[in-house]
Amino acid sequence: MNSEYFSQAPATLVLIGVTVVISLLGWSRPSWWRYMALEPHHMWINHQYHAIVTSGFLHGDGMHLLFNMLTMLFFGVPLEVTVGSQNLLLIYFISLIGGNLYPYFKYRKQVDYVAIGASGAVSGILFSFILFYPLTTIYLFFSLPMPAALYAVLYVGYSIYAMRNRNDNVGHEAHLAGAGAGIVATVIVVPQVIEIIANHF
Repeated sequence: MNSEYFSQAPATLVLIGVTVVISLLGWSRPSWWRYMALEPHHMWINHQYHAIVTSGFLHGDGMHLLFNMLTMLFFGVPLEVTVGSQNLLLIYFISLIGGNLYPYFKYRKQVDYVAIGASGAVSGILFSFILFYPLTTIYLFFSLPMPAALYAVLYVGYSIYAMRNRNDNVGHEAHLAGAGAGIVATVIVVPQVIEIIANHF
């Protein structure tokens, strides 16, 4: 990928830049971080819903931020080149909102639940990319190659398993809901993708 290729994906690069800046600022401003984080119970009681969007621009630590932004770079750039900047932004924000609405409703009565991160939005971008390029090779854990469609099946299966077992501190609900929202958003804003999928199989 050269600079000319990246110049075709300004929305992706801006989203990455804004997310990095806000995450870095949030680490040094605990009160601001808390105001922007997804706290379903607090939101439910106080009728403050901005965090459904703002929480997607915060991250817990450097690795969390790096993983999400690398995934966004790898898949957001080719997706934006494919569908255009406006559609990329629509898919991103629909995925972000969809990814956060599920845990919001699920945990609105759980006082101590707090979530942050762009994982739901990035999952939506990833699955949107897979709709267009289902046979592209994706590397699981950066080492195990497999078709993108198979990766999607494994991703969904693991997310469901992890949601049921709750043995980590990862927001699998947001991942799964964001992926689903990304698929729906893609079909709505670029309905031609259905024909593309049919042609691949």
